[in-house]
Amino acid sequence: MPSMNPELLASWSYSQNQAPEDETILRARQRAQDLGVSCIDPGGRAMLELLCALREPQNVVDIGAGVGVAAISILRSLGELGTLTAIEPDRERATALREGLRDAGLLAARARVITERAENVLGRLADHAYDLVLLDTGSAELLDLVVEAKRLIGPRGVIVINNAYDEHRVAKPAVRRESTVAMRDAMRLLREDPKLRAHLFPSEQGLFVASAFAR
Repeated sequence: MPSMNPELLASWSYSQNQAPEDETILRARQRAQDLGVSCIDPGGRAMLELLCALREPQNVVDIGAGVGVAAISILRSLGELGTLTAIEPDRERATALREGLRDAGLLAARARVITERAENVLGRLADHAYDLVLLDTGSAELLDLVVEAKRLIGPRGVIVINNAYDEHRVAKPAVRRESTVAMRDAMRLLREDPKLRAHLFPSEQGLFVASAFAR
């Protein structure tokens, strides 16, 4: 395993800076800052866009959508028929999310914003009906949400967890916070599933991706 020497750190920083963002995304980030909301980092957002371009999902669920930085990026990467179900329980954030979608010129018909707790929503979504599920929540219920995400994805479906480092606590064995333990358990559950292939990508926050085999 390579040490984090200055050359490696410089290369990592260089790669994270190769994700320019337009005014629409920057305005969404400003809304997030105004509300004190954390959202996906530029490198993770670019990786998510690339993943969507490669896999071409049509039906996506965004759990913990926040103000919509990821949601805007996903919808831009989908075809004209692609749809997004964004779940954000906080009404102020959900309002900012809708504002961001309008700002991006994305049709309301392509994005369904649900202002409820994910635990109350996912059970109403159909089995194997989604191509990609993004989880961006540090809740202690993450493991339960991952179980639901596995049910939701269809053949070749993808599960993505943002902030997989849990604010850089996951790699510290002594840290036993609820959210940290839940993140470790969620990633282990996906890694150990023989129907999935998974990897933790080193974005600023950590982006964990698990992909199902075609059935």
